[in-house]
Amino acid sequence: MSALKIGDRQLNSDQIVSALVQYKLLEPLVGQVLLDGAIEQVPLSEQELFSALGGDVNAEMPNLQEFVGQWCQQMEITPVYFKGVILRELRVQKFKQTYFANQIEAEFIRLKPEFDQVEFSLLQLIDLPLAQELYFHLRDDGAEFEMLARQYGQGRPGGRLGPMAMSELPPEVANLFRGGQTAVCAPIKIGEVFWIVRLEKLIAARLTEAVRASLMTRLYDRWLNAQVNTLMSQPGGIQMQSEAV
Repeated sequence: MSALKIGDRQLNSDQIVSALVQYKLLEPLVGQVLLDGAIEQVPLSEQELFSALGGDVNAEMPNLQEFVGQWCQQMEITPVYFKGVILRELRVQKFKQTYFANQIEAEFIRLKPEFDQVEFSLLQLIDLPLAQELYFHLRDDGAEFEMLARQYGQGRPGGRLGPMAMSELPPEVANLFRGGQTAVCAPIKIGEVFWIVRLEKLIAARLTEAVRASLMTRLYDRWLNAQVNTLMSQPGGIQMQSEAV
């Protein structure tokens, strides 16, 4: 029986499966195995491969095998690694483009509030009476967030912050900003700390290339997780079997 040796430890097949479950690696492994089946249906032309490896698309197409061999030498990788890792990743990227690129605009409209950004002023305090007192100084006396944050913030982030995505903010604060609240807000309890905030600038999200890439990854991850969950919920979907002699 074969075994996997890691340092001084040897794992048989049952121990390998137990380790995958214990270290929460079984689901990622299942996902990659399922992905192998999906990308079998995604062809990668010689021109696409040449371009992906940095070839000049306007130049005459060279002998691809020689070009790939030279590329592997430059990258100091073996042909086996190229086929098993690099070529596979290129096919995964084409799979994402083929099946999810046409969903990006709709997903952006659905998730746009998460990508909107804000610049805002913040003061964080633990003591509620002090937070209320400083809130009135900010609202009525024209006190500066930066000055109060330095004096009372005890090292917590404060003053003017951002740009920051709405999705990175506590929901209570994000909801205030989405409502267009621009005045100094009364102390809001966030965990064990009270936040005093004022919206300075709302930056509406645009469908940039970075946002497109982020949305494509979300769509792909959601699809892959659904495939894994479907298989793992089926009786006998994953099981140990003895190899045929």
